Amino acid sequence: MKTVATINEILDMRSKDLQKEMESVPLATIKNSIKSSYKLIKGTELKSRMQKGRFKRSLECDDDVAVICEFKPSSPSMGHISDSKLEDVMDVFNESGASAVSVLTEERYFNGSLDNLESATKLTELPIIRKDFIFNDYQIYQAKMAGASAVLIMNDVCQDISGAISLCNKLELDYIVECRNKDDILHSINCGAEIIGINNRNFLDFSINLKTTQKLASYVPEEITLVSESGIKCPEDAKQLAGYGVDAILVGTAIMGISNKNDMLKAAENIINSVKGSRIDRI
Repeated sequence: MKTVATINEILDMRSKDLQKEMESVPLATIKNSIKSSYKLIKGTELKSRMQKGRFKRSLECDDDVAVICEFKPSSPSMGHISDSKLEDVMDVFNESGASAVSVLTEERYFNGSLDNLESATKLTELPIIRKDFIFNDYQIYQAKMAGASAVLIMNDVCQDISGAISLCNKLELDYIVECRNKDDILHSINCGAEIIGINNRNFLDFSINLKTTQKLASYVPEEITLVSESGIKCPEDAKQLAGYGVDAILVGTAIMGISNKNDMLKAAENIINSVKGSRIDRI
């Protein structure tokens, strides 16, 4: 039986891989690329897609709970999930009525890449969030260069939440600040977070408990957008989370784990339709 890597092992390897990336492509090179891109796309449709606030607005759906659909070929806890082509999956996300897209870019354990993110920007008009273990500013600049609309910032990983948020604002990127407890949420709010994510997965043993969102949702003020992440397997799970007052949910394996494109579309539509008109105020 294959041993599942611990979160510390995953973070250690991601940190080492990041050091290699930074040596291979210096930050100055990325900054210059971003400046050049801005000159080329100024006033174009792509500039509009990258505009700050677009990801956040996509999650503000009045009566509906928004659904972020995730391209996730593998995961540490499940191993291989899908061989589906990026083009097919983006077709599903576009047709299903997804509000936004999440693209994994960690290579070793999620089989993701920045190339997938950049390709996805050409396959959808939906805003895209880079999902990875983001340690420092370099990765936020990478996300901008690849065309992301937003990035995931994790309290357990990023040591300077305030600084990361400031850089996102400077680069016109949105973000989800991921929290696992009350202290994370209060710290994130103090840092100026406008979107907070609650992860239902316990990173010590990778178990799932949807009531983690129920437990923590009340600490997130109504004016802050709340996203529930991980563990949504079916429409019933989605409806359960909607009942906790979330503004959006992030769904990956429940869609990606289906090999047939038509069945994948049906699964996505079932989850998205299940939370239409179900948004409620948080208590």
